[in-house]
Amino acid sequence: MKKHKILVAALAVAVMLMGAGYAYWTQTITIANTVSTGYLDVQFISDSDGDWDDGYIAHIPGDLVTVNSDISTDKQTLSFTVGNFYPGAGAYLKFVVRNTGTVPAKIANVTGTITENTDLANALNYKFDQVVRKPLYGPITYQAIDAIDANNVSDLAAGLTNALKNIEIQPGEEIMLTTHNILMPNQNEAPGYQVLMPSSITGSQFEDDTTKFDLALNFTQVN
Repeated sequence: MKKHKILVAALAVAVMLMGAGYAYWTQTITIANTVSTGYLDVQFISDSDGDWDDGYIAHIPGDLVTVNSDISTDKQTLSFTVGNFYPGAGAYLKFVVRNTGTVPAKIANVTGTITENTDLANALNYKFDQVVRKPLYGPITYQAIDAIDANNVSDLAAGLTNALKNIEIQPGEEIMLTTHNILMPNQNEAPGYQVLMPSSITGSQFEDDTTKFDLALNFTQVN
């Protein structure tokens, strides 16, 4: 009986010792991760427009061609409207694009879509030959490109793509187009891209006609 009690006591002590051997203090430290993403946002921020005809080409006093440009409230669409166009007349659209996002952006491509009167849209002439870049800090730079002299909307879109696709626009930077080797009647450089109706159009061809087309500037982030 004594041996049995001694054995039970020994087992109890052994169990107690085992519990004591596996007890320990614990502590946890934590790495709190927060990752915020930036955003891609490119906008039209300003525009101007004009024309040259009358007195300079046709020697007719007064402003016959009407031109108007307007930026939508969300700054994502720029509407350019030319009225009373005729052979020998010209118009131009100057627009400024700014990277208002937080990541660098660049043109992936420009696409042209004619929505009305393909023949007239492709009978006009479109020109520009220089990209102006205004950085957030530092001087404005002028980047000469192969002169774009497009005879249809598709070539205009391709010319815009080739001229702009390698230009990285940092946050806050702006770009615009000019035509520096063609002077307007006031001897100033022609801004933006030009639309001209060739004087070779004769007779009643394209009289009292309207054409509409869109140019989509598709931007992507810079990887």
